[in-house]
Amino acid sequence: MFASVFAGCLGGDETNVNICGEGTGLVGNECVPVVSSGDQVSFTLRAENMQFIGVGGEIDGQVNPTLAVENGDIVTITLVMGEVNLHDVAFEGYNAATAQLTAEGSEDTITFTASEEGTFAYYCTVAGHRAGGMEGAFVVGNGNGGGAGVDEIGAALPVDTDDISRDPFLMPEPITRNTTETVHIYMEAVELTAEIEDGTTFTYWTYNGTVPGPMYRARVGDTVIVHFSNNANSTMHHNVDFHAVTGQGGGAEATGTAPGEETSFSFLAQHAGLFVYHCATPDVPTHISKGMYGMILIEPETPLPEVDHEIYIMQGDIYTKWKPGTDGHQEFDDAAMFDETPTYVVFNGKFHGFTGENTIKANVGETMRIYFGVGGPNTISSFHVIGEIFDTVWNYADLNSEPMVSVQTVLVPPGGAVVVDLSFEVPANYIMVDHALTRAFHKGAIGIIEVTGAENATVYENLNDE
Repeated sequence: MFASVFAGCLGGDETNVNICGEGTGLVGNECVPVVSSGDQVSFTLRAENMQFIGVGGEIDGQVNPTLAVENGDIVTITLVMGEVNLHDVAFEGYNAATAQLTAEGSEDTITFTASEEGTFAYYCTVAGHRAGGMEGAFVVGNGNGGGAGVDEIGAALPVDTDDISRDPFLMPEPITRNTTETVHIYMEAVELTAEIEDGTTFTYWTYNGTVPGPMYRARVGDTVIVHFSNNANSTMHHNVDFHAVTGQGGGAEATGTAPGEETSFSFLAQHAGLFVYHCATPDVPTHISKGMYGMILIEPETPLPEVDHEIYIMQGDIYTKWKPGTDGHQEFDDAAMFDETPTYVVFNGKFHGFTGENTIKANVGETMRIYFGVGGPNTISSFHVIGEIFDTVWNYADLNSEPMVSVQTVLVPPGGAVVVDLSFEVPANYIMVDHALTRAFHKGAIGIIEVTGAENATVYENLNDE
């Protein structure tokens, strides 16, 4: 209709009038560059700032320009890197993609035949980049048709580790010294494949090979030196942002590290508390969702009360193309992350990770401190232990103020943390959950603390027992 109205105004036949100008044509209500059927046509795109920018011709300077050709045209695409990062460009429905490029000024060229009419996406395949804005339209002919449905899940991949979940008991001992020291932290960004649930694999990005990364410990007044490396087999640049740091990007600027390289920085631990660290390399939410987070405890000058056990738990949300329970290799879903609709919500990286043989164990009469944080990137946790009440809560991991007592549930935001103490008076399976319970029972945020020992009928008695 748009074309016929303009053709009538010009007094000509709409089939013979090009209202868009030479070298262009109308797709929908938009004038875009086109060429005649069977021609050879070339487009150059520059990848920069999470966008494709047209170079030369009618698309020069356009962000994520629409590329329009005729059915049968031979299409040549050149991708040029406008920054140091990792980018490529792939064409939906055509099995055509450039190599992944990293160096500024590097380029790659592909050629393929536009053999099917329709509107297709071209996009960067690097995780998070499509959702972050690196997507445009490739229009063949009249643009009707095209688009890809949801593929079937591929077979599970060989795993690089038997268990992605960090052992919740694995952390440094409490600090007992009353003097300050220089503390060295060693971190390595490692990308690996592991089971997210039985029969289903996922490619994680990690610190030191687990989710979360290590829990570190220092004392107020300590100087902390961070030694950061990126494994040579990594596909991405990585870095680390410590929320405990006062300085540019929490250390992210100093630790932007290419695969196979090393960086370092130092900071003064000025504030007591339990602080999150995470990767801050674009696309930041993707790096976090795939597992790049952890915590550092900056202990106050006056130590916290002693307990029998300390455990380290972090919640994260993961976005995949297929629902939990689907055997095969889960692929990351940029669109789901952009919409903040996680497929999995997990403790320490794995669906129902602390159940079965991985149940956390304790005894009646013992006390336990839980260092709990949320890596995110998006969901707030309503952290609760079914069958228990938190005796003591250092809300927001504020270790300087008086703690709260007798708390049932605590809210922990993404990038936040809490410290809670429990005492076990009777035997039971105490169930850690995000009390937004769909996340617990259907998306994975469950962990069991199995407490064994003598019954105490004064505290609890099942009156149905014979």
